[in-house]
Parts: sequence; C-alpha cells; structure tokens
Amino acid sequence: MFREMPDQRLWLIEQRHGELIHEAAQYRLARAHPDEPAEGPSTRLLSRIRTGLERPLAMARRALAASEAPCDDLCPDCAPT
Repeated sequence: MFREMPDQRLWLIEQRHGELIHEAAQYRLARAHPDEPAEGPSTRLLSRIRTGLERPLAMARRALAASEAPCDDLCPDCAPT
C-alpha cells in the first residue's frame, strides 16, 4: 500500500500554487490593455509627486533657457545660423 508522506503533500501543494500563480499571470497579461494605467497606491503617489513638481521644473527650465545666451566663440556648437 502506498503511503503519502507529509513532504510529498507539501511538494504537491507548492507545485499547484506555482501553476495557479502562472495561470493568473498569463490571464492578466492576456486581458491587459496598454491604454489603461496601472492602479495602485504607488502609481497614485508617483502621479501626485510628478504633478507637484511640474510647475517648479517648468520655472527652472525657463530660467535656464533665459540665462543661456549664445557665446562669441567660434565653436561649431555656438556658431550663428
């Protein structure tokens, strides 16, 4: 008579768990729409941070662009066009 050992049962449970996780991942990939953003607390947090930094970064870009003046050197990067 065959007796099932606890280690064998645990191994079978772990195998089935791995198969279920794999199937769930494949299902999510098959149903994913690239246009839909990922939802979650981390994505919302990053979105808020990005939104909060847009105005200061735009101001810094404008300030840097205004301070850049063409130089009088005869280098190819600064040559008048």
